[in-house]
Amino acid sequence: MDNFTFAVFVFIIAFPFGFWRAKTEFKSRDWMLAIHIPVIFIILLRLYNKYYLHAEFSWSSILYNLIAFFLAQYLAGLIYKQILKKKKGERNTVK
Repeated sequence: MDNFTFAVFVFIIAFPFGFWRAKTEFKSRDWMLAIHIPVIFIILLRLYNKYYLHAEFSWSSILYNLIAFFLAQYLAGLIYKQILKKKKGERNTVK
């Protein structure tokens, strides 16, 4: 698995947790879990990649993985806030 494909998998893993993080209070227990649980899955994916697919580890992939992880968390939070804003706007309209 090349660096780009692995980064896409990291993005896919982290994205739903970004929605969860956006719903929680800042620095609460759930907020911390939403950030750290996907890291466990990413480590497991890296181990699977290494031992079962026999892919070599490259240090440059860490940069791609970090970018994919934080981008997924950030974009999921933005999308959640837009959905929340849209729902609030629909409730305030008079029919």
